[in-house]
Amino acid sequence: MRGTVEPKHAEGISAIPLAEPRARSQNRQTSLILLFVACSLSGVPTAAHTENQPPNIVLMLSDNLGFGEIGAYGGGELRGVATPRLDRLADEGMRFTNFNVEVECTPSRSALMTGRLPVRSGTWRAGTPGLAGGLAPWEITVAEMLSDAGYATAIFGKWHLGDAPGRYPTDQGFDEWWGFPFSTNVATYVEHVGFDAKVAKVPQLLEGREGEPVRPVEPYTTANRPLIDERIAEKSVAYIRERASAGEPFFLFVSWSLVHHPYLPHPDFEGRSGNGAFSDVMAEHDHRVGQVVDAVAAAGIADNTIVLYLSDNGPDAAYYPAVSSSGPFRGYLGSAYEGSIRTPMLARWPGHIAPGRVSNEIVALIDLFPTLAKLGGGEVPDDRAFDGLDQTALLLGETDTSARESVLFFSGRTLLAAKWRRFKIFLTGDDPAPRDRSWRRLWAPRVFNVEQDPREEVDIGATTLWILEPLMKQVYPFLFSVADEGLILPGGDEPEPATVEIPFQSQAEIEKSMSAIRWRIMKQKAQELLGVGDE
Repeated sequence: MRGTVEPKHAEGISAIPLAEPRARSQNRQTSLILLFVACSLSGVPTAAHTENQPPNIVLMLSDNLGFGEIGAYGGGELRGVATPRLDRLADEGMRFTNFNVEVECTPSRSALMTGRLPVRSGTWRAGTPGLAGGLAPWEITVAEMLSDAGYATAIFGKWHLGDAPGRYPTDQGFDEWWGFPFSTNVATYVEHVGFDAKVAKVPQLLEGREGEPVRPVEPYTTANRPLIDERIAEKSVAYIRERASAGEPFFLFVSWSLVHHPYLPHPDFEGRSGNGAFSDVMAEHDHRVGQVVDAVAAAGIADNTIVLYLSDNGPDAAYYPAVSSSGPFRGYLGSAYEGSIRTPMLARWPGHIAPGRVSNEIVALIDLFPTLAKLGGGEVPDDRAFDGLDQTALLLGETDTSARESVLFFSGRTLLAAKWRRFKIFLTGDDPAPRDRSWRRLWAPRVFNVEQDPREEVDIGATTLWILEPLMKQVYPFLFSVADEGLILPGGDEPEPATVEIPFQSQAEIEKSMSAIRWRIMKQKAQELLGVGDE
């Protein structure tokens, strides 16, 4: 049975006031003036980076790159093309082998930007031209958080969190943007049989700055698709060079188009691998990552710059079998199997993150917001449900243990599965095969030990029913927060009463359980405060 949870109320939610673009600019100008005066009095050049300055952050996000694609994760030459720059980045920093993202690209980018489960934000499916969607201005993005902490911010490349005024990157904390609002497959639209520019928009490359309208630059077609990541790299390198001497930290979001289809290699890489178009674009991707990393070194800021590399989800099967590799896992984009939701993540910060470290602890994409807030001196919103956990101690080697032991995976408003410790619990019938995603009802939850059985082939649910108790201990706090806050619906502006679906639980059963939990908590509080004992 499928149950739903109705929010008890959503009114009265007080959002943290978002600084207007002009206010943020004035605050930054004031900070720079004070910094200039202080440095002038002390004889220190204003362009110099000091030990007390927060670190620069360069976050590179690949598109549809699977866990097993790069050499450091078992791919590389075994996949037909070496990845020396990504492998070097892994050697110089920390490699995560249990990094969990969302089942599609828009939800993942929403999780990255907000630190919240995308089901809360109305960004639970990939954005599509012509449909309502995008990240609501009510949400506070990592760019806004870092901007308020004194960072300059920029994004070059894919956004996929809105294609209308008010929902562009420059409306939500980024000082500047050049890129495209949807996935790269839109470059083929004008070539489709029946496409009519009179009734459907021709996809565009866009650019804009904070406080100014976003404007179209040129159509995004298969003619310029091979050049996109070269341009992203060039703009990123120029930005790093420019900001390195500016006297304030910066957050650069390098949102690559690769390795998303269509696989149209740059002319310099076409045929280079000898292994087909996909391997050619993978060789280019490795090279482009190297260009950005080299720019950090050339600017003399490597020791004060955190470089992060990750993917938004696993392979898309659209061009199967010419797709990225999930390594030891099964599953494609849209699935809750490990091949879809477990991707590479690399982190380098010389002098702070020990080189060559590897962690198999559970970390989630939503954790990047609070972790970067801690490292960058920003603040995590306290006026809304927040799902990310600070992983700074794990990142810096102060502990070997993750701050979390579970992750919930939704598609739409349905809870597909959950990961808890070494186990994956499926509440819906998922299909890991390379075909269109579909869900089916299950007679009972399916359980896999993903350490012993990484391909999730042996269902141990019949002998592991005890696992439902710790699972629901992860689910119920989420349900309570939905009841209190509501959800933002696709295209909505703020949370409102809405429902989520929890398979195997009717609405009545969930409400009864939540009431029992509330009563138990109240009784426990009374015992603690009043010294009342059980009778």
